[in-house]
Amino acid sequence: MEKETTDKRIEKTKANILNALIALSKEKELNEISIRELTEAAHIHRNTFYLHYTDVDSVLAEVEETMCIVVKNMAEQFTDQELLTHVGTLLQEVFQYLYQEREKCVLMMKGRGKVSNGKMLLESVFEKYLQNFPVEIDRDSFEFQAQFYYCTAGALGVIRYWMEHEFQEPPKQVAEITGKLLLQGIQGIVPTK
Repeated sequence: MEKETTDKRIEKTKANILNALIALSKEKELNEISIRELTEAAHIHRNTFYLHYTDVDSVLAEVEETMCIVVKNMAEQFTDQELLTHVGTLLQEVFQYLYQEREKCVLMMKGRGKVSNGKMLLESVFEKYLQNFPVEIDRDSFEFQAQFYYCTAGALGVIRYWMEHEFQEPPKQVAEITGKLLLQGIQGIVPTK
């Protein structure tokens, strides 16, 4: 029971820190937010912050890691064959999740250069899809690496556009467009005979 209480306390503290960071990021750039400001906004002591994080970047990294785990778990719910034939369904779930967590997405994108800017999140879906691809692909080849980067960068571009336009388009529509672009990009990876 004591561990459960401690875990809930830690979750609440981290949620307060994240909510304070989101609020402050609406007023100023991330690199301008001091730990003092952040801890005051979160109503915690500096030492409490340092029990969990080293700096603002470590908060961003944890947000991204958590989101990646959620997305990866979404992909894991599909069998190999289902994923190949229903990647659009997975993308719709992912984009619905991104929409629900849009404040975190905006925060991550503001941290450009400090975290992978969502690249890991996309790769977690894309990697599972490619693991089950029916054609053997040389993943170490320059051609594959270039195309993989092209696909993930393109999908991130769609997400950035969506964010910059305040998530006006419905998640389903954005998922469909992204799915089409990714599948066209994958065709460039598949070796021709």
